[in-house]
This record gives sequence, structure tokens and C-alpha cells, in this order.
Amino acid sequence: MTRIPLVDLEQQPEHIREWSARRGNLNVFRLLANAPNVFPGWTQMVDELFASPTFSARMREVVVLRVAHLQGSAYELGQHVRLGKAAGLTDQQLDALATGNLDGAGFDADERAALAVVDELCTTHHLGDESFATAQAVFGDAALTELLMIVSCYYGLALVLNAADLEIDDTARFQA
Repeated sequence: MTRIPLVDLEQQPEHIREWSARRGNLNVFRLLANAPNVFPGWTQMVDELFASPTFSARMREVVVLRVAHLQGSAYELGQHVRLGKAAGLTDQQLDALATGNLDGAGFDADERAALAVVDELCTTHHLGDESFATAQAVFGDAALTELLMIVSCYYGLALVLNAADLEIDDTARFQA
């Protein structure tokens, strides 16, 4: 059972109602709307991450799903497995993201580089010099920074969702 009461979206300011409706009226938004002073900034970051042309939807979902597995975020997995499939991830790749066994799963070199960043950052909370240099060579400064922002957004969100023990939506799904 969710530890923090979920707000009634109909009782929220118009900007919260509109954004939530556009994105699927999910429990996560009803939880985060408890913090109306930061909700607009968080939603702006999510919108920018989804609209950015830097990474494909597939790459973004590879990163989000691996973060969700490493954080044990059932809620994020419940929403993003479907998005990953829609972005072209196979069942074999989804399994590989769950286990970390990427060999033979068909990830390209850039996806493998991103996954190396995710794994090291989420497990050690740091990127070693060699890992950082490799990622910087693959992505460049701007894309690497954006990759780190995707990781930080979903890592932090997983902490919130896990702390609140947020229940997975029965039928509502995130609308990208």
C-alpha cells in the first residue's frame, strides 16, 4: 500500500491536471503532486528528456529500464517495459536488461557504452577515470551530460517510488 496519500488530480492546479492528463494520469503524478512547488520543474525535465533528439526512444528506454532493474523499481518497470517494447526492444533484450547479461542480446556499441555507464554509476555511485573517458569518447560532452541526466532522473525517481512504496497502476500507462 502506498505510504503517502495520492492526491486527487481534479483538485490540483490546472497546470498539474493538464500535464498529468497528457501523460496518462498515473499514480506517480498523483504522488509527486504532493510537492506542488517542485512538480512543474520535474515535469519540465521529463518533457525535455523525452523530446530531446540526442537519444532515440530506444536508447532512452534501454537506460531507464536498466536503472529501474538496478534500483529494484517495480513501478518504473511496470511503465517502461511497454515503452521499451514500443521502442523496438526484444524480449531477449528486456531479459538482458534485467540480468545484466548483455552478451548476445543484440545491443549496439552505443547502447553497450550507455549500459556500462548506468551499471557503474548505479552500483558504485561514481564513474572511474577510464569509464568516464570511454563514455566521453563515445558520446561527447553534451550527450554524455544528457545521458547522466536521464540516469539521475530515473535513479532519483526510483528512490522516491520505492520509499513511498507506490502501487503500480492497474490500467493507466505513461504517454510519451
